[in-house]
Amino acid sequence: MERLVGALVRANNGMIRSAGVADPNPRPLAGVAWHDELRAAAPRIREEWLAFRDADGRLPRIEDLLGEHQGNTEVWAAGLLVSRGRPVEPLAGRFPVTTAALGRVPGLRSALWSVLAPGADLPAHRGPNAGVLRYHLGVVCPPGAVLVVGDRTVPYTEGEGILFDDTQEHAARNDAPTERVTLFCEILRPLPLAASVLNTGTQSVLSLDHRYRLAPRRAAAWDRSLNPAR
Repeated sequence: MERLVGALVRANNGMIRSAGVADPNPRPLAGVAWHDELRAAAPRIREEWLAFRDADGRLPRIEDLLGEHQGNTEVWAAGLLVSRGRPVEPLAGRFPVTTAALGRVPGLRSALWSVLAPGADLPAHRGPNAGVLRYHLGVVCPPGAVLVVGDRTVPYTEGEGILFDDTQEHAARNDAPTERVTLFCEILRPLPLAASVLNTGTQSVLSLDHRYRLAPRRAAAWDRSLNPAR
């Protein structure tokens, strides 16, 4: 099954590259309505995160959530909020404002809290799936936390987003003495109609892969373990 899904994703990637245009990376976000709505909600999203953290809320490491290591140094923690376009309980219920704001993003496939510990580094790598774009919304962003996309280094900024094609080489690091927190989203890539239909179908098949299919169950189990009294 995993090999078949991989072959389908590679074919879909080729279709997208043949149908697409040479967009800048990261993508410009001026005038993008859903981004403007997330920016407007960012102060309340930050308040929800800080309330969770101040109440000793805990998130699993990314490798425990996804079932495989991501190549990071130091701790990268993550909390799954949306999977396959649907809220993931119980964590989504702890963040009603955040989850409602994410629900207004068209084409949202997944979303999670992404927390890089001080000194954490995610080396340069490429994502495998061209059918989605990555979006990071800055929630708690100390100076020294950056995303590197190709030859561009973009500082994380609270209340601002970065939209990029993660099949191009990219890296992230947090050189600050405090944690960096973002909302990490996967959003269907805008495409011409025929390519969009094929891509949406591919993403639906990809969601059947055990790494994605089991993620909500794994996330719920970790939440019960880490936050038993909440």
